[in-house]
Amino acid sequence: MSSFDKTTKPKRKKARYSNSSNIRYVLAGIWEYDRLLLFYLFMNIICTVGNSILPVLMPKYIINEAFTGGSAGAVIGFSVGLGGLLLLCRVGSSLSYWNTSNRIVTARLRFIARSGAKFLSMDYQKLEDPQTLDLAQRGNRAVSNYFEGIEGIMYGVQSSAGNLLTILLTGAIVATLSPLLILGILLLLTVNYAILFRISKMDKKENDALAPIWRKLWYLENTVSNFRIAKDVRLFSLRHFLLGQFDEENRKRLAGQSRIWRLWMWASVAFAFLSLLQEVLLYVVLITNVLEGRILIGDFLMYANGIHTFVNAVSGLMRNITDISRHSKYVADYREFLDLPDIPDGGEPVPDELFHTPLSFEFRGVSFRYPGKEEDAVKNVSFTIRPGERLAVVGLNGAGKTTFLKLLTRLYEPSEGEILLNGKNIRDYDRKDYFRLFSPVFQEIQLFAFTVAENVAMQDHGVIDREKVETCLRTAGLWDKIAALPHGIDHSLLKVIEDDGVDLSGGESAKLALARALYKDAPCILLDEPTAALDAVSEERLYKQFDGMTQGKTALYISHRLASTRFCDRIAVFEGGRIIEEGSHSELMARPSRYAEIFEIQAKYYREEAMAE
Repeated sequence: MSSFDKTTKPKRKKARYSNSSNIRYVLAGIWEYDRLLLFYLFMNIICTVGNSILPVLMPKYIINEAFTGGSAGAVIGFSVGLGGLLLLCRVGSSLSYWNTSNRIVTARLRFIARSGAKFLSMDYQKLEDPQTLDLAQRGNRAVSNYFEGIEGIMYGVQSSAGNLLTILLTGAIVATLSPLLILGILLLLTVNYAILFRISKMDKKENDALAPIWRKLWYLENTVSNFRIAKDVRLFSLRHFLLGQFDEENRKRLAGQSRIWRLWMWASVAFAFLSLLQEVLLYVVLITNVLEGRILIGDFLMYANGIHTFVNAVSGLMRNITDISRHSKYVADYREFLDLPDIPDGGEPVPDELFHTPLSFEFRGVSFRYPGKEEDAVKNVSFTIRPGERLAVVGLNGAGKTTFLKLLTRLYEPSEGEILLNGKNIRDYDRKDYFRLFSPVFQEIQLFAFTVAENVAMQDHGVIDREKVETCLRTAGLWDKIAALPHGIDHSLLKVIEDDGVDLSGGESAKLALARALYKDAPCILLDEPTAALDAVSEERLYKQFDGMTQGKTALYISHRLASTRFCDRIAVFEGGRIIEEGSHSELMARPSRYAEIFEIQAKYYREEAMAE
């Protein structure tokens, strides 16, 4: 038993999609993306059959004609005719192969786009579910490799059709010699197929068990090459730790795959033995017929080649069926991933007037629990956010602040209770339309390897309001930096794609995120600790700067540093998933409160730091 034992293998339910269903799904995709590819697949089938059958027939007609006193013209005629057809088939195979290969890769990339679209559109809560991530990892095998999954089925269907036609034609030829020979070979091949089927099934089971390990290896591989962590790696001497983690997971992978390799090794021994029995049976029958004068030398060669071609075609078809079954399981995982719920459609659109009106939100007995957790992250919260209010939501890390924000934005749905927007349950609105109400700036600011303008507007280049982009950058205090770039707002960020891409500092990234929120110009502004990387003074300055931009809008500020929340109309203090107190800064400081306690602790720290300087 490998060290990757049964205790680490996830339970797997039976795939929802059959082999035939998955084949139809792939062919339907080809029909949708590239119908000409079906023509090339058909041409490949015809040329493959011709390449198999013509060499079988040529010895009989050419050699027998020569050895039985036939005319030279007949021998030359058979040679030129059959040889010409064979040349045509081989040229056709070469031409259609390259066209087919390129088009199959293109079709696979379109299937990759489907899975990418699913990641972009699926329900946010599912993205944090480990079972979803494992399913995505398994489904990724359907589109991530050549000749696997989607491509495997394309090639498998083509090869199966060619092998099936070859079996029918060569079987008809060999049956004229001995039908029992066909039956004997089919019996041996059936045993061969049974072994192959069993091994392939075990192979899939073992590979499924390796999905979490492959996911971690993928994470580690991307982590060690991530520029964002390069400073941490060096200053914390993480090189050996990360490589050690990679080696440990690689050992687990090797242990799991070694079992797979051993299975295929023993299967190969069995296949070799069965192949030897086939050869013995074949030559016993052929030599007997030659000695008894029932066939000529040309017939001998035709039947020998025909039986070998028949055996190879049957073996090939069995491998095709087994491979298609294996690829089909990957496609089934891929399709099950695509079946995961998207952001729910339905519900009425948000009225236009709400986009021009200060918003109010009311939480009524709202609780939320993460899947697999025993306690609620947000517990029975009842709270009202007033129209046009500047509300600070504060608390220590893990208090439930960000979960509260995700519930407000409908990235999460409450486990219990309801949330009202201007008196109406937010579930009544179409969720995608509801998203338009918010201009968020999250703690983990995401910059994209696009132009500055595209990063601010988050729109296609052709529809961007360039003057508005400049205005937002000026308001956010980033214009001087961007104007100094060689291409201004058309300059690319990051060095991932463009060599001259620009990396922004933490403070500059926060300002760009603020400009992005301003450009969207939604009626509710959300700041989820976007300045966590800044010092307290810079944070307060940036918050005050942004506060001037939010007049007439409802604004929420999430922070665990309380010095930056004094300008807010009201402060809600989270602890243990509950709002334990609320009020203005002066009200909370005027009485014994958790807020005042934390504020004094933080103020003492900053006073001591200032004295030390």
